[in-house]
Amino acid sequence: MTGSQPVEPSVLRWEMLTKRRFDEIDRENAIVLVTCSPLEVHGPHLPFGADALQGQALARRMLAHLPDAHRDRVFLELPYIFVAADPLPHPGSIFFPPPTTVKVLTDLGRSLAAQGFKNILVSNFHGSPRHFLAIEKACDKVSRERNVRMVCIFSVLLTRLTGGGSELYDALGDIPGVDKDCLVGDTHGGLVETSQLLALHPEWVERDYGALPRRTVDIWLDEQGRPKPETERGKPAGIRAMLHAFHAGLSFFRAETYAGAPGAASAELGEQILETLSRHGGEAVAEILDGKLPRDQWHSPLWSKRFLFTNPLMVKFFNRVLHIPDGIA
Repeated sequence: MTGSQPVEPSVLRWEMLTKRRFDEIDRENAIVLVTCSPLEVHGPHLPFGADALQGQALARRMLAHLPDAHRDRVFLELPYIFVAADPLPHPGSIFFPPPTTVKVLTDLGRSLAAQGFKNILVSNFHGSPRHFLAIEKACDKVSRERNVRMVCIFSVLLTRLTGGGSELYDALGDIPGVDKDCLVGDTHGGLVETSQLLALHPEWVERDYGALPRRTVDIWLDEQGRPKPETERGKPAGIRAMLHAFHAGLSFFRAETYAGAPGAASAELGEQILETLSRHGGEAVAEILDGKLPRDQWHSPLWSKRFLFTNPLMVKFFNRVLHIPDGIA
C-alpha cells in the first residue's frame, strides 16, 4: 500500500509480450483487459483519445480494489480499440456504425476464448447507447457461445451508478470540492472528463481549459427557444423522449464541442473521481469473478432495447430520422 491508496496489480501489455512469456501464462485464470472507446473531439482542450484514456485508467485502477483472492491473477491489456458509434460530428472524430463494433468485439472474444481465456473485461468511457449496447451485445454473444465471462464493465456501472443516464450527478456529487450544479448536464469534455485527464495526462490538456464557460444542452436549448426533452434523471427515457433527447443533443453538438463545466476541473478532483469509479468497478468485477453477479445482471438498463440501437436496419432508420451522416463531414 502507498498511503491510503491500494496498489494496482501489475498489468502485462499484450503487444510487448514474447512467445516464451505468453506460453507461461495460465490463460484460464488470467484476465484480459480490453478498452473500446472512440477517437473523437472533446472540446477545444482535450485529446481526441480522452474516452480511451479514461477507459484504460478505469480498467487498470479497478484492479487495485479486487480482493486478495484475485490479485495474484495475470492481467493482460490489449491495445485499445477505437471502433465506436456516435462520436461528435466534427472533423477529427472517427465514426463506425454499431454493427461494426459488435462484429469486431465478437471476433476478438472468440479469438481469445479459442486460446483458452475465460475472463475478458471490456472497458469504455463513451456514453452513446448505440456504442455501449453494441459492446454488451458482443460480450453476451461470446459469453453464451464459448462459456466464458466477457463483460462490459461500463454497462454494469451504468446500472449501479446512474440508473441508465449519462450524467454522474448522484455518483460523484458527494465528493469534497465538487459543485453538484456543475455536474448537471456534464456529459462530454466537461468537469468530469477534464478533471480525469488532468489527473492522468495533464501534458495533453490545453492550458486555457479554465477559461471555458459552462455549456449544456439545456442552456443551448433555452438560448434557441426550443423545448427540452422530457426525461427524468436516473431513469431510462421512453423511445419518443429518447429520440427527442438524441435530436437535441445532436443539434447542440453540431454547434458545440463539449457539455459541462471544464473550467471547474482540477487534477485533485480527477483523482477522486477516478478512485470513486474504480472502487465501484472493482466491487462489480469481484462479484462477477466470484459468481455472485449472475449473467442477466451484466447489462445496462437499456439492454431490453438493444434491437433498436444495434440492429443494422434500425441503425440506418435512426440515422435517417436523426440526420446522422455515414461519416463525419
